[in-house]
Amino acid sequence: MTTVITLRELGATAAEDVAAVVLACSPGTLQRRFFLPGRPDPWDVLARYRRYLLAGPPHGVALVAVRGRAAVGLLNLVAAEARVAELGIMVADPWQRQGIATGLAAWLRTSGRWQGWTVRAVTQADNLAARALLRRQGFRARHGLDHGEYHYELTMPAPEVA
Repeated sequence: MTTVITLRELGATAAEDVAAVVLACSPGTLQRRFFLPGRPDPWDVLARYRRYLLAGPPHGVALVAVRGRAAVGLLNLVAAEARVAELGIMVADPWQRQGIATGLAAWLRTSGRWQGWTVRAVTQADNLAARALLRRQGFRARHGLDHGEYHYELTMPAPEVA
């Protein structure tokens, strides 16, 4: 099932959209997304990762997926070094498995802004949905399982023309 969403780039003042997504995530989702032990508190996640979650130009982008009036997903792409960026995608629990992460990830190709950049992502070994999403988007594992994590990488091609 695919849900119709709108994608909107966030500015540094859009903390309410980021908070809405984080607060709609279960501790399990937050634990998988941020590699945290135990049952992380959403407010602690917001405080700890605020700068990353709201990353904007020139060092990255925060992209929110909106369904109706609700912020339901978030893509973060943050420059780690010259022409290398780290990718993170999170979808609020009630909206998972509806194509939202796929829509967010597809934006990387269609935007064309990251052409030639190497985009990296890390998933926990048991996060089968994230691993499948990255493979469908063309990411390749950099090496095998390493400390319970898979590391993926993709050099962004020219934008796809629809």
